[in-house]
Amino acid sequence: MINYFMAAVFSIPIGSFLNVLIFRLPRKESIIWPRSCCPECGQVLKIQDLIPLINYIRLKGKCRYCRKSINLQYPLVEILTVILFVLVFHKWGLSAQLMEGCIFTAILLVASFTDINAGIIPDNLTYPGILTGLVLACVSLNLGNALWGAGIFGGVFFIIASLTNGGMGGGDIKLAVLIGTYTGIQGAVIVFILSSILAGIWVLILFCQGKANRKTKIKFGPFLAISAWLGWMYKPEIITAYWQLLK
Repeated sequence: MINYFMAAVFSIPIGSFLNVLIFRLPRKESIIWPRSCCPECGQVLKIQDLIPLINYIRLKGKCRYCRKSINLQYPLVEILTVILFVLVFHKWGLSAQLMEGCIFTAILLVASFTDINAGIIPDNLTYPGILTGLVLACVSLNLGNALWGAGIFGGVFFIIASLTNGGMGGGDIKLAVLIGTYTGIQGAVIVFILSSILAGIWVLILFCQGKANRKTKIKFGPFLAISAWLGWMYKPEIITAYWQLLK
């Protein structure tokens, strides 16, 4: 229990930093300077204002200075980071996979929320992520498998983008390449199937609510990210369940 508690404590400030990346990367701003400030009133936040989760609860979700509501995204990202990091720790323990899983999880969280908020997946996230994935593949996966996964998965999305005249964005293609470096070929197949199913369900819900039509563009990044995390974490379990379902 102490180990799980330490994993949670370790992940809370990381979640806070991911919020900085989500806000600044699409704007191509420095992630180091200037100091964090309230997006509503511009007040530079003091150290006591930067305690993740606790401040949000203590201030009842409002800025200490202007009393405007704090975007629910901030505590949500921090909570998701804690939950996902603890799950990675639960599965892999203290291992090289733990480091890889935490890095991959962080990248996927940032990619999801930048796509939701700004409609883009920044190159200054995906390019370093691809490079990191290839380096980590030398330790945990297999560099050859990572390269094949990146090439094939990215190639599939490039073909889809070409056939649909921009129906798939460049950011999605680069995210697919990144995912392939972490999951390899088998994992990429799982991610493709899962993301297609999740996106299809979401589109169906929007259609039923009258909020979408055939020309509505769907932000595919979050579905890719969710599927990639599940595929990386539970690839053997998913493959086993699939074959049992066929039988």
